[in-house]
Amino acid sequence: MPKTKFQEFIFTLITSGCMIFIMGVYNVAIHTGGLQAATFKHALHSFPLEWFIGLLCAFFIANKTSKYFAFRVAKPTDRPIFIILCIQTFTVCTMVPLMSLLGTIESSGITSNLIFIWLQTICLNFIMAYPLQILVVGPFCRFIFRHLFAFTNQGNESKVENEMEQQGFAE
Repeated sequence: MPKTKFQEFIFTLITSGCMIFIMGVYNVAIHTGGLQAATFKHALHSFPLEWFIGLLCAFFIANKTSKYFAFRVAKPTDRPIFIILCIQTFTVCTMVPLMSLLGTIESSGITSNLIFIWLQTICLNFIMAYPLQILVVGPFCRFIFRHLFAFTNQGNESKVENEMEQQGFAE
C-alpha cells in the first residue's frame, strides 16, 4: 500500500491514531470499572501525548521490527493476506509492550510494582489489541488510505496489489 515514506507516515498516523484512541478508551474503562460517557472524555484528554509517542514508536520501531520478523515467517511469494496478517501480528506484538509501559507509568507512576503492573497490562491489552487490529482497525485504515491515495496508484499496481485490493486487504 504505502509506496513512499510520506505515504507510510500517513498510514501510520491513521492506524496509530485509531488504535491508540480505542485502546485508551479500553484502558480507562478497565481502570474505572466500565464504559461510561466520562470514559471517552478521560481517554481524549490523554490522547494527544499518547498519540505522539505512539506514532514515534510505530514509525521508527514497530514498522521496521514487524516487517523484519514477518518476513522471517512469510515469503514474498506467500498469499498477500498471510503477509498482511504476519506484519499486523508483529506490529501488535511490538506496540503493545511499548504503549502498555507508557500507560502503566501514566496511570500508576514509577513504583516498585511497575514491572508486575506492566506485565498484567500487556496481557490485558494484547487480548483487545490483536483482534481489534486484525478485524477492525487494519481493514478500516487500509480502506481510508486507499481512498486518500487512490489517484497516485492508478495504473501502477502489480498483480499482487490488485489481488489484495480485490480481497479488501493491502499493505
